[in-house]
Amino acid sequence: MTNTEFIQRAFEAKGPKILAGFSRPLFHNLAGFLYGHRFDKAGYGGMIRHSEAGMVYVWAGQVPTDGVIVEIGCYGGLSTSYLALGSERKRARIYSIDPFDSDIDKQSRLTDHAVSLEDKPSRQEVLEKLRDNGLANRVELIEGYSQEVAKSWRRRIDFLWIDGNHDQAYQDFMDWSPYLNPKARVGFHDAHPRYGYPQVAQDVMKAFSSDRWTRLEHVKSIITAVSRT
Repeated sequence: MTNTEFIQRAFEAKGPKILAGFSRPLFHNLAGFLYGHRFDKAGYGGMIRHSEAGMVYVWAGQVPTDGVIVEIGCYGGLSTSYLALGSERKRARIYSIDPFDSDIDKQSRLTDHAVSLEDKPSRQEVLEKLRDNGLANRVELIEGYSQEVAKSWRRRIDFLWIDGNHDQAYQDFMDWSPYLNPKARVGFHDAHPRYGYPQVAQDVMKAFSSDRWTRLEHVKSIITAVSRT
């Protein structure tokens, strides 16, 4: 099965799948049960499902020791917390990029209307949540826009988690993929026409179409893959 065929199957059929050729919803649901309830979704204002959160935790734990995780789109810090907790044993460093509550007028012009900009969490509020959960020491919250931050970025990346503006998911992929280490993972949230956004579904089809990508996996609205090189 090609990558494109896999993604088409993920969009058309029910249940989480992996390119190896078998469905493993039991594993995803178990990860959600074991790890996906660690943080209060309502308290964070997060919209990630429990099975998705559980797998974000699992994938974060697969980065190399002292690895680097980049998150595009933080909002209230829910997925940030799962990335940080999951990679705790690997001592990974998490860089989470979001404009937070700054320059709301500009955000209003660029918004994809996925989340409310009214009372959007500030960087300080997210930092306090991370501190309360003992996770702040390995997380750097970068207040800004992903495309601007990418221009001055220099670190190699082991896990790129794309969950920012849904109108520019592919642009985020193009801006940040040059910094990926060999065998790095890229994950797109909201990348399913049923569970997410059609635009991101189109973007992920385009991003993962080449044979550079392997180990494709689908968990609800997430499509993820690992780079061969």
